[in-house]
Amino acid sequence: MDDDQQLYEPVGDDMDAEESGPQVQPVNEEPLVASGGTAKPMETEYSGHYEWELRNFLKLSEKQTSETFEIGTYLWRLLCFPRQNQHPWRHVSVFLEYPEAHYTPVNLSPKASFKLIIKNNKDSSKDFTKDASHTFTQDQVDWGFSQMLPLTDVSVASGYLREDGAMVVRVEITIQRDERYLYDSRTETGYVGLKNQGATCYMNSLLQYLYNLPSFRKAVYHMPVPENEEPSKSLPVALQSLFYRLQYARGPVSTKELTKSFGWNTYDAFMQHDVQELNRVLCEKLEEKMKNTKVEKTINELFEGHTYSFIECINVSYKSTRKESFMDLQLDVKGCRNIYESFDKYTEVEILNGANQYKTDDFGMQDARKGILFEDFPPVLQLQLKRFEYDCQRDAMVKINDRYEFYDELDLDRENGKYLAPNVDRSVRNLYKLHSVLVHSGGVHGGHYYAFIRPDGKTWLRFDDDRVSREDQRQALDAQFGGGDEDLIGPVAYQQQPAPLKYAKFSNAYMLVYVRQSDWPTIMCDVTKEDIAKHLLDRLEREMSDKEARHRDKMEAHLYCSLKVATDKDIEQQVGDVSHFDLVDHDRLPAERCHYRMRKQTKFADFKEEVARRTGVPVERQRYWTWKRRNNATCRPDRPLTAAEEASQLVDLKDIRDLPREGQGAAGAKKSLMDIRLYLEELPESVSLDTVSVHQDVKQGGNVLLFFKYYDPLNETIVYRGHHVLPGAIKAFEMGSYLMEGDGHNADEPVLLFEEVKFEPTVMVVPCESRRELRDLELNHGDVIIYQRLLSVEEIAESQVRYPTADEYLAYIHNRRQVHFKRLDEPQAPPTVTLELLRSTTYDEMCQALATALSLDDPSKLRITRHNYFSNQPQRAPIKWRTVSSLEQLLMHQQHPTDIIYYEVLDLPLHEMEQLKTVKVSFHNERGEFVGEQHSLRLRKEATVTDLLMELAGRLQQAAAALSSRATSQNGATGPASSPALPATADRVSQGGNAAAPAPAVISSQAAADEAALKAASALTAAGRPMRLLETLQSKVFKVVDPNEKIDQLNDNYWQLRAEFVPEDQLASGLGEGDFLVHCAHSLLPTLPPAAAAYWAVRSQGQQQVGGESAAADSGNVQGRGTSGGVAPMEADDLDAEGEVPSRGPEGYRAFHRALVEQMPGAAFGDPFLIRVRPHETMGQLRANIQALLGTPPEEFARWPVLFVGTRPNNAWLEDSDDLTLYFASHRIQFDSAAAAAAAAGGRTDAVLIAPSKLMVIILHEDRGGGTTRRQPPSNNRYTYEKPVKIYA
Repeated sequence: MDDDQQLYEPVGDDMDAEESGPQVQPVNEEPLVASGGTAKPMETEYSGHYEWELRNFLKLSEKQTSETFEIGTYLWRLLCFPRQNQHPWRHVSVFLEYPEAHYTPVNLSPKASFKLIIKNNKDSSKDFTKDASHTFTQDQVDWGFSQMLPLTDVSVASGYLREDGAMVVRVEITIQRDERYLYDSRTETGYVGLKNQGATCYMNSLLQYLYNLPSFRKAVYHMPVPENEEPSKSLPVALQSLFYRLQYARGPVSTKELTKSFGWNTYDAFMQHDVQELNRVLCEKLEEKMKNTKVEKTINELFEGHTYSFIECINVSYKSTRKESFMDLQLDVKGCRNIYESFDKYTEVEILNGANQYKTDDFGMQDARKGILFEDFPPVLQLQLKRFEYDCQRDAMVKINDRYEFYDELDLDRENGKYLAPNVDRSVRNLYKLHSVLVHSGGVHGGHYYAFIRPDGKTWLRFDDDRVSREDQRQALDAQFGGGDEDLIGPVAYQQQPAPLKYAKFSNAYMLVYVRQSDWPTIMCDVTKEDIAKHLLDRLEREMSDKEARHRDKMEAHLYCSLKVATDKDIEQQVGDVSHFDLVDHDRLPAERCHYRMRKQTKFADFKEEVARRTGVPVERQRYWTWKRRNNATCRPDRPLTAAEEASQLVDLKDIRDLPREGQGAAGAKKSLMDIRLYLEELPESVSLDTVSVHQDVKQGGNVLLFFKYYDPLNETIVYRGHHVLPGAIKAFEMGSYLMEGDGHNADEPVLLFEEVKFEPTVMVVPCESRRELRDLELNHGDVIIYQRLLSVEEIAESQVRYPTADEYLAYIHNRRQVHFKRLDEPQAPPTVTLELLRSTTYDEMCQALATALSLDDPSKLRITRHNYFSNQPQRAPIKWRTVSSLEQLLMHQQHPTDIIYYEVLDLPLHEMEQLKTVKVSFHNERGEFVGEQHSLRLRKEATVTDLLMELAGRLQQAAAALSSRATSQNGATGPASSPALPATADRVSQGGNAAAPAPAVISSQAAADEAALKAASALTAAGRPMRLLETLQSKVFKVVDPNEKIDQLNDNYWQLRAEFVPEDQLASGLGEGDFLVHCAHSLLPTLPPAAAAYWAVRSQGQQQVGGESAAADSGNVQGRGTSGGVAPMEADDLDAEGEVPSRGPEGYRAFHRALVEQMPGAAFGDPFLIRVRPHETMGQLRANIQALLGTPPEEFARWPVLFVGTRPNNAWLEDSDDLTLYFASHRIQFDSAAAAAAAAGGRTDAVLIAPSKLMVIILHEDRGGGTTRRQPPSNNRYTYEKPVKIYA
């Protein structure tokens, strides 16, 4: 909807007036009331007065109505009942009426204070006055006094009548503004807001903050732009225009031009993004646009600071430093109570030791200190608070609503400049003052942004989309800390005060902006019109003036009447060109000749004079007809205006105003302002209005107004031939002969006559019986007659006439459609083919026509997708073969017609493809490493997983054969045969992030490793090794798929499907009763309490051995203890007997293990895998088997905790000597089905598969990757919440 449009709700005309007041009636046509009084100039914009003379008052008995007058941008009328409007008829009754109440929305209903005065002509001090205040609505259109003045006091002697017997009634009106709807941000605060386009509150907050940095605003004004550049096509121009309107506009400003300059569409405006991400992208674009201009370095001068990163060896003299720039800082919220603790954490020194030692060029691996300090801070410091974080327990992003304090002043020189790098310039005082607080209210998947800004450094303002209001400092700071609100519970029993309840606050600060106090005068400088280039200022002022004019027109729209007048000339221009049906489309009428905008109190006679001036049709030759929207959806002239209507004011023509049809909603509600549509009949010079009467019914011998179209079947054209007012007594054939003769044809030539009845939803054109009279044909004013020559059979055949009659031709016109076909993979490109088709065209006919246009041999290889009317993109799902019966169904989207269809050309017929399913599968080797590329396998839907794996095995064999053939052609000889076992690739890190083992010289690259793996896979296939299919997600296995499951049940849009050969030690033939198959995954460590963290820091250096500590540890069993296991609070257990945090010995050991079993591990990474557990195998043996499979150095793997994580049982830490068979036996609920075990082992087995949803082995360590990039299979997940911010300008 356009910003300058105002929608009004339509209101019916059947509402009664106030019970105590008069009923609204038409003005009495007798000249009893002298309307000599006119409204004098209004004292103010919202007040004024009007005087009304009622001549010969004592002779009046019926209700009297004054002329309509305007006061305070509203139209009013006075009503007077000379003999009172109710019993006992002893008083004069006077009321003030708002006649437009039925058509005014509730929020625009006027509330007025008014005085009704009957003037005393002898002594003005004796004027009879009564005052009242009232809101005039559709239910109460008038208000006043039934007992205004006793009739006994009405006389010339009393002074209430003049000498000539006239009474003068005066009304003084003051409009009371409703502040609920008329809040003026500019008046209240000096600032205006930004309109929300749907979900652009995040952008509005950012733009308000940037605008309120005057130095930034000045730089935007100084960006050079071409003189005639459109704002919607240029980011700098759009931002300059936006800032100018924010500075000088009276009301809220639209951001549509700016988002259009971004290259965004409506879909983007309803997609919420992160405000910090938009800030970064926008500044990058502006920095790019500012290059090679005088404001080139403005962004850097305002927002750029520098960090000092260092790594300093502890035991040798070596130090590495690096200087980096930043535009904003991301500060931790979780675990920090205030902003200073976040800076402490940001600059915290990390110790690099143990496996994490730093490698130097000269001294090798060394213990080192690593940290970040600041070289300098920018004048404008942007701080992004990390309110959103990944929660490993929920496996999802969550919002951190913890209490986090920030301050009005921020001193970054505190504690002798501990945040500053050594040898930096200390002369700059890094004392900052808070400028803006950007707030996010809501959760991780949605919410609302608004901003608190202090432009003058004193008063806080809240910028919440289009509303700007003053706020106190507590709302801007304290209320945005987060945490909880304290509130009291319901009724208090026994006079006791209950404990307060705390409710989480979902509104809290998300981004803070500080300005250095020493730079505040420079940053917050004055920006005036002198800072804008003259050509730019002229254009901005012109745009502002035009917008204010449109706004003024909108605000005064209810005072005007919009009239659209159609003539025969307009009908002639549209019939056969714009439309073949009906008469005229009023929205296509030329504005300069047909559109009139006049005050509602204008006399209709004055309107006719204006029409004569524009059209040249004299007033005496003008006859006006009203239009009527008939039940069959046609719009035709209905009746001529009466003499009384032409003698009245426009506002009195409410009975003929154009109201929207039921169900049109807001789009039609706007028209109820006061739209009148008229047909102007131009009378011949020899005919006057009285000569040809059209007011009598045609069935009673009156005349009828008919419109005529002529159809030429030879040329297939239809044209308008004018109108005629004909008597109802003539016969149809006489009318036809008259029409043919008027066209220059022989009057005796056979003619066909049709009545055009309707055209939606189907065409209805009925023949007229030539021997019947017009009145017997039930013709009414405004009916359309189509006439044509009657063609002979020979003439039709000779001229190859497609549509011999008008009804056939119009049926064709109604059914034809211009359809634009676009490639599905290029939806924004121009149409490839445009075809004219019929709405009744079948699916096969459409495909055949499209295939012919595309020069395709087989139309069945075309797949069709509908157009989305709202997003202007293809719909998600294509059309299945022959499921749509006609083109009309294809071109409809939720009852909205479209003209675009998308197509794609398949490699086989669509009906055959629909019997197939394409499944995306990734192949992995025995250690779970991704090999080669993802495979898209196409099989019939009834195929099983076994068939899928067989197809994949064949693909692997073909790939290996192709590699061998290529190697033979390159080397001239075939190399040695591959071993049936899959080789260990160099990238062992892909399993868990551990350091890679030395790579064999033969395998020097990933491509060589993939080649070797494919050859090994081919050999395993030839040897008959079975395969299995796993459903994985986020580096965890969730299911081993049953080989008999139909592939149609696989969801590769959500799961990652992974195929692998069953390892030799897990084959069904080698498994027996008592064997177990367990799922394993790699995860990060959880957040540890102090005691456990201290223990882990020592252990990671290799200074303590697991075995020794296990013997010294408390023999108490901690396995299976979950979050509800009754463990004492961590704070109490974190201290030893001396009150110190233990880092060694049994206390630290127990604290560390207890922390692991009580908390879920961190995010999973790497490739999961299955491992075999033999009967009575111990935990130590399982660890050794995992270490051997991963190929991790034993000394490093010894520092990796391995534990069981599950729901039944809970997390458990097992000692190396614990028997796993006994542990599994005590928890049989977690066993998977026998079918799943058979699927995992490649055949029927007595071994047991542990259900991964119940229990799995987790290996905890850092995801360092050993300096290499882990190869992951492509993600097939289509379910995303948000897309990144992009500015395409």
